[in-house]
Amino acid sequence: MTDSSKKHFQVWLTPIVIMVAAFFITYIARQAGAFETLELKGLDFRFVQRGAIPHSDEIVVVSLDQESWESIPYDFPYPRKMWGKIVDNLTDAGAKLIVFDFQFDVTKEDTLSDLIFADAIARSGKVILPSKLNLLTQRAQVFTSISEPHPLFRDAALTTGLIGEVKDVDQYTRKYSAFFPYQEKYYLFLGLKAVKEYYEIPDSVQMLVDPNSKFIEYGPLSIRRDRLDINTFLINYYGPSKTFKTFPLADVLDDAETDLRGDADTDYMELWKENSIYPPEMLEILNPTGDGSPFKDKIVLIGDALEEHFDLKFTPFFDYQGSQRLMAGVETHAHAMQTLLDGNYLIQPDFYIENLVVLGFIILTLVISVIFGPIAGGLFALILLGAYGYFSMWLFNKQNVWIEWLPPVAAVVLALVMNTIYEFILEQREKKRIRGMFSTYMSPKILKYLEDHPDAFRLTGEKRESSIFFSDVQGFTTISESLSAEELAIVLNKYLSPMTDILMRYDGYVDKYEGDAIMCDFGVPVEDPDHAWKACWAALDQQEKLKRLREEIKAEHGVEIIVRMGINSGLVSAGNMGSNQRFQYTVMGDAVNAAARFESANKQYGTYIMIGDNTYKLAKEYIEVRILDKIVVKGKAIPIIVYNL
Repeated sequence: MTDSSKKHFQVWLTPIVIMVAAFFITYIARQAGAFETLELKGLDFRFVQRGAIPHSDEIVVVSLDQESWESIPYDFPYPRKMWGKIVDNLTDAGAKLIVFDFQFDVTKEDTLSDLIFADAIARSGKVILPSKLNLLTQRAQVFTSISEPHPLFRDAALTTGLIGEVKDVDQYTRKYSAFFPYQEKYYLFLGLKAVKEYYEIPDSVQMLVDPNSKFIEYGPLSIRRDRLDINTFLINYYGPSKTFKTFPLADVLDDAETDLRGDADTDYMELWKENSIYPPEMLEILNPTGDGSPFKDKIVLIGDALEEHFDLKFTPFFDYQGSQRLMAGVETHAHAMQTLLDGNYLIQPDFYIENLVVLGFIILTLVISVIFGPIAGGLFALILLGAYGYFSMWLFNKQNVWIEWLPPVAAVVLALVMNTIYEFILEQREKKRIRGMFSTYMSPKILKYLEDHPDAFRLTGEKRESSIFFSDVQGFTTISESLSAEELAIVLNKYLSPMTDILMRYDGYVDKYEGDAIMCDFGVPVEDPDHAWKACWAALDQQEKLKRLREEIKAEHGVEIIVRMGINSGLVSAGNMGSNQRFQYTVMGDAVNAAARFESANKQYGTYIMIGDNTYKLAKEYIEVRILDKIVVKGKAIPIIVYNL
């Protein structure tokens, strides 16, 4: 593997690890149900945002509401003969099917009343009664039983269908059971049984249930099942409570033979019965528009809507248009049946598609983060997730497709957080490395800048405009020979410490010490357009400081410190240089060599600070100089003008 390949591999290795980790954490969280409740609330949000949608008129609802409770001239539980009257009235009004959501699994003491009801059911030939599915769990075992209508009513009815609701973890009703396998048979639930009779599907038609198929095939019906449950489907609710045309139970009971309480009695059903006791002239007066029976050829669902009878359900439209409304259980049957009749099923993509979406979002976000930085990655993620949210709403509204929204969001956020933590660790490590490399060589201000802007320089090497400073103590060999090793160290520290402080004060980078000699770079590793005059001013301040320091050292140690300095400006190569194990940030180039040459050339001219022509041109507005000469640097043919600062 080439160095370039290794570098690319190292750059992408951690993002790949983060991608894999974020994907699997999200996958495990989803499998554990961590997103289930919020995702279901997201489905409710889609329903509410979509709003109510049109539906056909095959289904009407008859409900025991508060108005009926107050008007019906019987005490609850109502006598069976009353239900017989309701069956007679609806049959006479042309109902295609009469579907009860009331149970009749026991007989009453009033045997005559039961017989009247059973006779009405038999004469109608259109009544479907419910059978209650009972599931009892004890010691991890599920015991199943079915409470059928009393044989007197069951045998008279057209058929029966199971009832037994499916609730999600938040107790909302979003699914509906199509069938239940019991004793080697498929028992159809009430909604599907009613649709079967509506389409007149023969009993000989077998239901095809394939665990590997997305559909339950039954005659002309292809029921798109829930992707987790083989026997349920998602109800595509058409709107909130009272979406379907709903009649009070009292109105359906009310005919010429039945008197309701108070002022409620209007003989309402006489308007729609084929065998009405009213003469045609009176019907024309009572129904001037000539509207036909609202029950003719309809599936009529009869159920309980009283709050105190506890058959009200939470549905996706519970909180809708500023009000909270529970839905009667009989209405959930209506929505499920309408979904079946229209084939208007909600579609859930396969899990592998949603997993690919999650993985794709993570990859896109991390690629943007790596290439353009974490801030750009975060902004991209916001735009991506916003667009995905809008697209998911469009899919639901236009295509009935429900795609998960939370797992991609969680995965992207998780990937961004993990990547941000990684970037933070890298940044702290880089700051520590920079501080270790430069803390003793430059001012705290420049060091802080490097820590905050590590991209402001490159350790691998780059061309920079810089000013190079060299200084050397005159006659240092003689001084070192006249002092003990301990005294020499004391003298050097007394000299080098204030000199270094001054260089750092002017944002210089102390490149190296060589005994008494100092090499300092201005304009690296951080670019500084003022590098030239800062180097000059640092040299002047050092000479001013030496006036006082020289007397102190001479008094204490008997040696005189005189320092010559050279400064030059130009293009240098800056970066880490050395071996793999030991290296240092330094500069190289002709400008560096010239600065060293100027320092040593001071001896020939009796000067203490010599600067090159480039430095003078850059700093001339800040300094005063005297032209010294033109000198030729070793290895060069063109002479350079030098100045005494």
